Amino acid sequence: KQRAQSWQLRQEDSDAVWNELAYLKSLTRKLSTEKASLEEELDMLRVQAAMDRATVKELHMNLAKDHQELLQQMAAEQQVKSSTPIKASLSSGRMEQSFKKIEQLEWRMLSLEEQRDRLREEKEQLLQANEDLAQNFRRLQTSMNHQRTQEAVRVEAARAQALAQEEQHCAEIMAVEARLATSQKEITKLHHQLLKLRQELGVVRAARDFYRNRAAGPARAAGIANGISNKVKFKTTRHRGLLRQRSHRTVSSNQAISWQGRSPSPTKDEWEDMSVDSFSTEEYPDSLTGEPSGTAPHRQHTSRKSYRCSLSSNTEEPATGSKKRQPNILTQDDKQHELWERGTRGEKRRRRRKWMSTKTHHCSSSLQQRVESLQHHVDTQRSARKDAQLSAKELQRANEAITAQLGALTEQLSSSKQLTQKMTSDLAGVEQQKKVLEMELEQWKKITFPPQTAPTRVLVNTECSCQGRTASAPANPAPQALETEVKQLQAKLKSASAEVTKQMAANKSLRGQLQEREDKVCQLQDKVSHTERDISSKRQLVEDFKTRVKFLQEMEKSYRDQVEELEKKVKTLSEEATNRKALIESLKRRLNVATTEKSQHEASCAKLKEDLEKKEQRNHSLQARVGASEQALAALEQTATEQMEGLTQQSSHALDRLQRQLGHAYSQLEQLHSFIKTLASEILLDVQEVKQQLMSRRRSRQAGSMAAKAGLSVKSMIKAKSIAASILNMSENDLTDIMETDQGTDACTESLRDQEWLDHLNLMLQHKIPSAGQLMEAVRVKMKERKVLTEELAALAAPVSEKT
Repeated sequence: KQRAQSWQLRQEDSDAVWNELAYLKSLTRKLSTEKASLEEELDMLRVQAAMDRATVKELHMNLAKDHQELLQQMAAEQQVKSSTPIKASLSSGRMEQSFKKIEQLEWRMLSLEEQRDRLREEKEQLLQANEDLAQNFRRLQTSMNHQRTQEAVRVEAARAQALAQEEQHCAEIMAVEARLATSQKEITKLHHQLLKLRQELGVVRAARDFYRNRAAGPARAAGIANGISNKVKFKTTRHRGLLRQRSHRTVSSNQAISWQGRSPSPTKDEWEDMSVDSFSTEEYPDSLTGEPSGTAPHRQHTSRKSYRCSLSSNTEEPATGSKKRQPNILTQDDKQHELWERGTRGEKRRRRRKWMSTKTHHCSSSLQQRVESLQHHVDTQRSARKDAQLSAKELQRANEAITAQLGALTEQLSSSKQLTQKMTSDLAGVEQQKKVLEMELEQWKKITFPPQTAPTRVLVNTECSCQGRTASAPANPAPQALETEVKQLQAKLKSASAEVTKQMAANKSLRGQLQEREDKVCQLQDKVSHTERDISSKRQLVEDFKTRVKFLQEMEKSYRDQVEELEKKVKTLSEEATNRKALIESLKRRLNVATTEKSQHEASCAKLKEDLEKKEQRNHSLQARVGASEQALAALEQTATEQMEGLTQQSSHALDRLQRQLGHAYSQLEQLHSFIKTLASEILLDVQEVKQQLMSRRRSRQAGSMAAKAGLSVKSMIKAKSIAASILNMSENDLTDIMETDQGTDACTESLRDQEWLDHLNLMLQHKIPSAGQLMEAVRVKMKERKVLTEELAALAAPVSEKT
C-alpha cells in the first residue's frame, strides 16, 4: 500500500492519519517480534558458546594427558632397543607432525571462536544501533506529527483572528458610515429649522421696529410697545435655546460645517441680514474648520452696530419729537439682549465640553484597543515563526544524526564483511589442511597395517606407537583416538561453518533492515522538505500580515493626528473645568476636615470617659489587692521568723560537725606530712648506703687493678700503705682520704643535692594544696637514682665474684 503524503496528514480525523497510525503500529509489532527472535538466538548462541568452551577445555586436558603419556613412552622406547628402529623413528616423526598440526588446528579453532565472539558482539552492537534508530525514528515521527498539528492549529487560529479582525474593521467602518449619514441628515434638518427660526425672528424684529417708530405719540403707547417687544423676545429666545439644545447633541466632531465660502446677502429694504453666514459662527463654533469661539463676541458686536444703524436710518424719516425717547428704548433692549446671550453662551460651552471629552475618550480608547490587538497579533505571528524555525533546526539536527548513524552502520557492515571474508578464507585453509591430514592418516594406516605376513613387526610397531597402553591388545588404540579427535574437529568445523552461515544470514537481514531504514530516512527528508515549504509559505503570510500592520499603523497615525487636535481643544476646555473642580474639591476637603475633627473630638471624649471608668475599676481592684498583700506579708513575716530560727539551729549543728571534721582532716594531714618526710629520709639513707657501697667497691676494684698492673698482691699493698703511713706519721684512713680527694668532692656535691631535694619536698608540703603529681615526680627521681646505683652495684659485684 502507498503511504499518505504530508498534506493529507494535516487534516484531523482523516483516513490517511488512521492508516499511517496503523502502519506505524504494525511496524512496531514487527520490530518487537524481530527483537524477541534475535534475543532468543542470542541466548541460544550463548549456550552453545558455553558448551563449546567446556568441550574445548576437556579436549585440551585430554590432549595434554596424551601428550605426556606419549613423551613417557618415547623416553622408555629410547632405552629399549627395538628390531625396527627406522620405522619407529618415522612413525614418531609423523606422530609429532600430526600433533603439531592438531595444535595448529586448535589454535585456529580458538581464533575462530574469538572471531565468532567478536562477530556476536558486533551483531549485538548492530542490534542496539537498530533499536536506537527505531527509537529515533519514532521520536522524529511523533515530533513531526506534533509540529504539523501545532502548525495547523496556529495557521487556523491566525486565519480566524485575521478574519475576525477584518470583520470587526468592516463592522466599525459600516457603523461610522451610518453615523455619518444620520448626522448629516440631522444637520440638514437642523439647518432648515434654523433658517425658519431666523425668518420668524426677522419678522418679529421688523414688527418691533415698526411699533417703536409709531411710539412717537403718547408714553402709554410706547410702554405698550415695549411690553410687546419684550414678550416677543422672551418667547423667541426660549424657542431658540430649546432648538439649540436639540441640535447640539447630534453634531459630531468629524462633521465640520464651513459656511464661510458663501457671500453675505443683506436685504435691500434695510432688514437684518438673514443669511447663514451671520449666525454660522454663533451656532456652530464646535466645528473643526470654523473660527474659534473667541471671535463670536466681535461678530455679535458688529451685528448690533449694523442693527443700530438700520434703526437710525428708519427712524430719521418720522417726526423729530420721537428722537429723545428712542435712545433710552434702544439701550434697554441692548442690555436685555446681552444678558440673554451671556446665558446661552455658558450653556453652549458646557455642552460642547462634555460632548468633546466623551468623543475624544471614546475615539482614543477604540484606537488603543485596535493597536493593542494588532500588536498582539504581530507578537503571535513572530512567536509562530520562531517556533517553526526552531522545529526546522531540530529536524536538520536529527537528519544529521541519522546520517552519522548510517555512516557508522555502513562502516560496521564493511568491517563485518571483511571479517566474513577472512573467516571464509580461514575455513578454506582449514578444509585443505583437513584433506591433507586425512591423506596422511590413510598413508599412516597403510604403513602401520601391512598384510598379515609379519605379525611380530606389527606387535613391535604397536609397542612403539601405543600411548601408555598394554602391548597385549589385539588392535591398535592410538589411530582410533586420532580418528575420534579428527571426527570431533570435523564436527567443530561443521558447527563453525554453520555459525558462519548463520552470521551471514544475520548480516543479510541487517542489510535489509538498513535499506529499510535508509528508505525511511529518505521519507523523513521528504517530510522535512515539505515542512520547509510550509515554513516558507508561513513566512509569506507573516510578511503579508506585516504589510497589513503597516497600513493599519498609518491609519492609526492619521487617527492619532485627529485625536491630538481634539485633545488640544479638550485641554483648553478642561482647564476651566479643573479650576472649578479644584474649588469644589477644596470646599469638600474643608468639610471633610471639619467632619473628621468633629468625629475625632467625639471619639476622644468617649475614650476619655471609658479610660476614667477603667481607671476607677483599677483603683478599686488595686485597693483590694493592697489589703490582700498586707495580710500575705504578715503571714510571710511569721513564717520567715520561724524558718530563720530553724535555719540558725541547723547551721550551728552543721558548724560543729564541720569543726570536728576539720580537726580530723588536720590530724590526717600532719600524719601524711610526717609520713612523706620519713619516707624521703629513708629513701635518702638507702641511696647514701648504696653510694657508700659503690665507693668501697670502686676503691677495692681500683686497688686490685693497681696491684694487678704492678704484679703485687693485696697483702703487699696493705703493707705498702702501712709503711707509707708510718713514714708520714699518719693513719691509714687519712692516707686513703688524701689519696681519694676526687671521690670526696663528688660525695660532697651529692650530699648537697640530697639536701636540696629534701628542701624542695618540704617547700611542696608547706603549700596550702600540695600537688600530688610533683611529689610523685620527686620521689620517682630518687627511686630511679637508687635503681641505677643498685644496677651499678650489681655490675661491680659480678666481676668480683668471678675473681673470687
